[in-house]
Amino acid sequence: MKTNSNNAQFMFRMVFSYSTVLIILLIMGVNLYNISINNVRSDIRNQNKLMLQNAIRKLDADLTTMDALAGQVASNSKLVTLANKPDNKDKDYYLLASFVKDDLSVFIHTENLLPIDNYFIYLQQSGYVLSYSQFTDMESYYNSKRMFMPEQYDDWLNKMNDSDYNRKFISLGHYMNKTNSSYLYMLPLKNYTLRDIPAVICFEIDINKLTRIYSDLNLFNSGYLYATNNEGEEAFVLTENDTGEISADILKNLTYKDGLSEYEQDNNEMLVTYSDSEYNKWNYYLVQPAVEALYSLEQYRDIFVFIICLALSIGFLLILFLSKRNVKPMIALNNELKNTITRQRSLQMIVDEQKPIIQQSYLSRIMHGGISSLKELDYARQYLSISTDHRKFSILYIIVYVNQYELQLENSAIIGPNTENYDEIIKFAIGKYFKEEVHIYQPAEREYVLLLSNEEEEEDKQASQKVKEVFKGFHEYLMDSYSIWSFAGLGNWDSDLMVTWKSYQQANEVVNYATKDHIVKTYACIKRDTNVFYYPMELAGQLTNFITIGNESQVLEIFKVIRHENMEEQSQSVNMMKCLFSDIKNTLFKIRFTIQTDEKNKDELKAIDAMFEEHMSLKLCEDIALSLCRLYGNKCSRSQLITNIKKYILDNYNDPSLCLNKISDEFLISESYFSYLFKEETGENFSTYLERIRMEQAVQLIKESDINISNLYQEIGYNNSNTFRRAFKKIYGISPKTMRDVTNN
Repeated sequence: MKTNSNNAQFMFRMVFSYSTVLIILLIMGVNLYNISINNVRSDIRNQNKLMLQNAIRKLDADLTTMDALAGQVASNSKLVTLANKPDNKDKDYYLLASFVKDDLSVFIHTENLLPIDNYFIYLQQSGYVLSYSQFTDMESYYNSKRMFMPEQYDDWLNKMNDSDYNRKFISLGHYMNKTNSSYLYMLPLKNYTLRDIPAVICFEIDINKLTRIYSDLNLFNSGYLYATNNEGEEAFVLTENDTGEISADILKNLTYKDGLSEYEQDNNEMLVTYSDSEYNKWNYYLVQPAVEALYSLEQYRDIFVFIICLALSIGFLLILFLSKRNVKPMIALNNELKNTITRQRSLQMIVDEQKPIIQQSYLSRIMHGGISSLKELDYARQYLSISTDHRKFSILYIIVYVNQYELQLENSAIIGPNTENYDEIIKFAIGKYFKEEVHIYQPAEREYVLLLSNEEEEEDKQASQKVKEVFKGFHEYLMDSYSIWSFAGLGNWDSDLMVTWKSYQQANEVVNYATKDHIVKTYACIKRDTNVFYYPMELAGQLTNFITIGNESQVLEIFKVIRHENMEEQSQSVNMMKCLFSDIKNTLFKIRFTIQTDEKNKDELKAIDAMFEEHMSLKLCEDIALSLCRLYGNKCSRSQLITNIKKYILDNYNDPSLCLNKISDEFLISESYFSYLFKEETGENFSTYLERIRMEQAVQLIKESDINISNLYQEIGYNNSNTFRRAFKKIYGISPKTMRDVTNN
């Protein structure tokens, strides 16, 4: 009964939910229609703005090319000489003009790329017109234009000599009695050189070619494109039909939001799209009739209404169909979700149970010197929440006795409680007396190793005395409350957490010297046995480990310990030192013969084998250990890997398929690790580095070879010429062709 009741409630909730959604859709439909219409209207207008900006950039590119052409013409020394001649009476005048005509013929290809009919150079001092096809005086040139009116010649000549008309579109319709005509664009050559050149280069802008630049803009018969120069004067107007009088003042005084505005003209709404040129600061106004420009909205309106009606109909059907069909799967899904949550909680409990084991593992590696790198040490330190800022560390090795008759002192036995929960008692006592957070490592039953930390500025002797006082209180508490005996050994202090293994070995050794009268002993206070050298098995194992992971700093630290314990703390006999060297040599022998000889390491191994034949000393043992350490270290050198990869890139930069994936497969590393390693070692991304190499090779080919510019991209590993040109111009600021021209000149 309870299950049926739950199912009925779930069914009701589903029907109610679907119905609520349907009502919300019905309410939102009306608002969504208006929002969608506005969005479509905005998209259309933004698209018009984007096309206008693209067209402006095309014209700017052509005007930039005209500037470049003018600069190249101005660099012609013969033209400079010709332009500065006052008249044509000089005997070399026409010969010089002939040479310049020939020089201008090289720009025919450039002329074909521009929206012009032709171009000519007007020599202002002599009054002559020069181009690659003709050389004549200005009046003859003007009269040769059949459509030009003779009575307007004086006005024409005045404008040719007036610098105020430079870099402006001069309508030729004024001289042809036509409204829709071409334009003249003049550039003074003296602006492109330090020399005085009294001449202007004149480009006759073809109206049809100019219109084709803006062919993507739909003017809808009654629209037009109105452009003004940087002084606010009309530059040119493009129309499809006669639009009547253009409201220039209205366009300039409108308020534009993101370059868009509108106004009414003859009871018709006109949409205005505004943009300006980054090249010459000209202003462009695209005017379109709203009715025709937004004609697609009506089609969209019909489609939208149809979709809303269809969605509502389907919604009603879904309420009936899904409510019945989906009850069982939803109930099953709900049960599965509950089971998943239960499993997740169980998994979290397992993770929490494993956390102490992981902590013990990290502590064990720190105590036994199993940390191979600073990066690994930093990770372990963060996991264990160990702070190393201005701190030093030491190990306190505690052994407790809890069973009856375990410890025999003189003629009496110390009897402890036979309790099962002694571990909790001891850890509670540790937490009570060692106020700062300590990390407890348990190498064996009834043995507790504490990683202690103290202020680095405090003297070691004072820090050790504090620990001894705290341990005495800890010992008395266990004895008085639970009859548990405890002894401890304290190792030396060191500010480097990486070498804590030394303090661990010292504490492990010195705890054996603790007695009833001296329950805690410090390593610094024990007397050494001069008849025994210091080279325990643990130290030999650590030496083997550090050599095989290539950790030179820790190998040096071990030999520092050996030297300190056997030569500074005590004076060993010659025989004892020979035994010490023999044990170290045996350790190094074992490591040496784990290395297979090959072509790369045979010379190093031969040198190491020769060292084994020399007279043994501690310094020689240290040198052999470091040589073996370097052999292992070279196997995993990151810098060498990056060097090999950079060489591979330099050899294969012209391969279009060269990418992260290919290099990762070649060097058997993952893409993510390669990307991280390359950025860390070189300071730049792989893609940036590859592009830089390719661009450097491209510049070298441009300057040192006669390779065709159109084929250059294939030689350096690009699949697309446009992609190559964009990348080249982004880096060097000019096109490959311009760089070739500059190099040749």
